[in-house]
Amino acid sequence: MSAEFLCNRWTIIILRELLFGSTNFNDISRGVPRMSRTLLSHRLKEMTEIGLLTRHEKLTGKHVDYKLTDAGKALKNVVVSMACWGQEWLEIEPSINNIDVNLLMWDIHRNINPLPELPDPFVVQFFLTDVPENKSSHWLVLENGEVDLCHVDHALKVDVKIIVSAKKLTAVWMGWEDFGHAIKESSLQIIGAEKYTKIASLWLGQSTIAHLKKRPKALRVNGG
Repeated sequence: MSAEFLCNRWTIIILRELLFGSTNFNDISRGVPRMSRTLLSHRLKEMTEIGLLTRHEKLTGKHVDYKLTDAGKALKNVVVSMACWGQEWLEIEPSINNIDVNLLMWDIHRNINPLPELPDPFVVQFFLTDVPENKSSHWLVLENGEVDLCHVDHALKVDVKIIVSAKKLTAVWMGWEDFGHAIKESSLQIIGAEKYTKIASLWLGQSTIAHLKKRPKALRVNGG
């Protein structure tokens, strides 16, 4: 019964978003950009009915927060184990060739490290060189301990600009390629004051599973 429910499409990914701290509908939706909002609403209702979530209406009545119950939190090890398995065993090429830019930026946004050395606010612009123009620019705004992701230019003063392909950014973010090597070969360009660019690897960070390395290709392809 548990497998029947958890194997429904999107359920594990929705759980991932909730475990990462998303609570309102819009934030959860941004973490599953290829899922229709209608289907997301249906899945959240199902997850509430089965006891994985609780639904909390705010005073205005127009906004709802979703919070994991103890039963939902108990699935953390399942979700993390699946992510770790994929990082170690799945081939890189399908991910590299099927990048969802909005999801990539959303993941970076929630893992970026607002170091005390950075000014407040601190604005980072990403310019992705291998995607359509309407998806090429994204901004991260670090202010008052919060990180906001923008896809529209609000004419903010940019402290650091990062120029990179979405494929290269994904590879570096996931730990498949070395940050320093990408800088050295100029496939990842970080433009701004040196006091910020020289510590970019610290505030930009990496995926939470980037430390896990791929198993040898021979093992992944034919089991040894």
